[in-house]
Amino acid sequence: MFMGVYHFAGDTSELLEGHRRMLALMPPGVLQIHLCLTTPTGISIYDTCPDRATFDRFSRGRDFAELVAQAGMPAPDAVPLGDVESYELHVT
Repeated sequence: MFMGVYHFAGDTSELLEGHRRMLALMPPGVLQIHLCLTTPTGISIYDTCPDRATFDRFSRGRDFAELVAQAGMPAPDAVPLGDVESYELHVT
C-alpha cells in the first residue's frame, strides 16, 4: 500500500464541504485509509493506493481531475509520500 497527500489551498470551510461532496461521489468501499486534516492554508487529504504506480496514474489522471472539479474543489498539490509499512487504528 502506498500513501500520498493532496494539499488543497483555500477557505477551509468551503474545502471541507467540497471534500464531503467528493466522498459522496465515490463508490462505497473504495477507500482504505483516507484522512482529511485542516491546515493553516486549507485542507490536506492523506490517502492510500495499492502501489506507487497507481498513485501516480490516479493523482495525474483525468478521472481524479474530473472528480475534484465536480466536487467544486481547486486542483490540489499531490505529493507522493511512501509505502505504508504498518498502521494501527483504534476507534474509541
